[in-house]
Amino acid sequence: MKRKLLMWGMLSMLLFLTACGKKGQTKEPAVTAREEALFAKETENTGSFGIPIRIYHSDDRGENLCVSTARTEEITPEILLLNLSFYRMVPDTMTVQEFGKKNQEDGLLLTLDLPQEFQEYLSRLSGQEETLVMGSMVNTFLDAYQGTAILITVEGAALSTDYGIYEEALERYPYQEASYQIVEKELLEGQIQISYPQLAGLLDEEIQKKWNEIISGHAKRALEDAEEGSSLEAGYSVKTMNDQLLSILIEGYYSRQGGAYPIRFRYTYNIDMSSGESLRLAYYQNPDELAEVLLSGEGYRVEGEFGEELKERLSILYGTAEQLADVLRDFDYGDNRETPSGFSYQEKGQTHLCIEVPHVLGDCVDVVLEKNGDSEQP
Repeated sequence: MKRKLLMWGMLSMLLFLTACGKKGQTKEPAVTAREEALFAKETENTGSFGIPIRIYHSDDRGENLCVSTARTEEITPEILLLNLSFYRMVPDTMTVQEFGKKNQEDGLLLTLDLPQEFQEYLSRLSGQEETLVMGSMVNTFLDAYQGTAILITVEGAALSTDYGIYEEALERYPYQEASYQIVEKELLEGQIQISYPQLAGLLDEEIQKKWNEIISGHAKRALEDAEEGSSLEAGYSVKTMNDQLLSILIEGYYSRQGGAYPIRFRYTYNIDMSSGESLRLAYYQNPDELAEVLLSGEGYRVEGEFGEELKERLSILYGTAEQLADVLRDFDYGDNRETPSGFSYQEKGQTHLCIEVPHVLGDCVDVVLEKNGDSEQP
């Protein structure tokens, strides 16, 4: 979701990153021994890291599909079903009979055979509930395996319910990324043009008010702090927007009167929509491991024409892996309101780093970590 590049922000704007929360449940279901075992396997030695997976589920009203993110050490059909059961989209005893993948001309076809229990489970649901369950399974599996369609069967035969017979492979169901909206606000004065986002329709009004005040406050201060005769242009892009995470990139240019050239800047807001709190880059990435990856020149790409040059200069700019790790630990604004050494955001399951560089390299660059190295999701 992109907004036109209008203007704003100076180097003192605040940012935040997110944690994961669960929506669509009125209460926590009891944890079974099977869940405990799978969860232990899923999270062993991963901490806050691991592979992000998108789990689709019903919203609180039981009207639409929405999506949340979990993290796992590996992706298996059993782990996907386990996560779906956390949102009560399938029984917590659901098992997999058989799972397969087949490359076709139009993409990857997935096949998922389930026990009779699944058909019996669907028989107890309304037509709307069945649609949400099927949509949650189809979308979750297609996202996890980058499939184009999935054929779901029961005991090797076509799945049949009171509302239909699922004889053909199913494609992605429509869903809502978020139950709230983003509206655009503007501040215009002389050569100052600022476009900034505001939350609307969030059920938790305290979180909505908190972040609207933070974001609008930064925009107003940027306008007030701009030097006379200078120009400031800023806009925003929504990189991830769902009921867990709102990740926003703010970017633009600032030119002082008489300055030789405009200065490009980039900042991010990453908001945990469940708690209203923030997390920094260190939540998603191990700074020590990430520093080694960056200095190796492998496992990531740099957007723009100076990508290879930046890889060569990283050790000059940041020194040793230990020194670079210290810088990465200081990425993103935290609750201490101190100026960070850099910024990050989440987009389509990947971590992006906004790294400040000399003007000859573009002032700041976007470093995209490879999916198999950090995240894989929306």
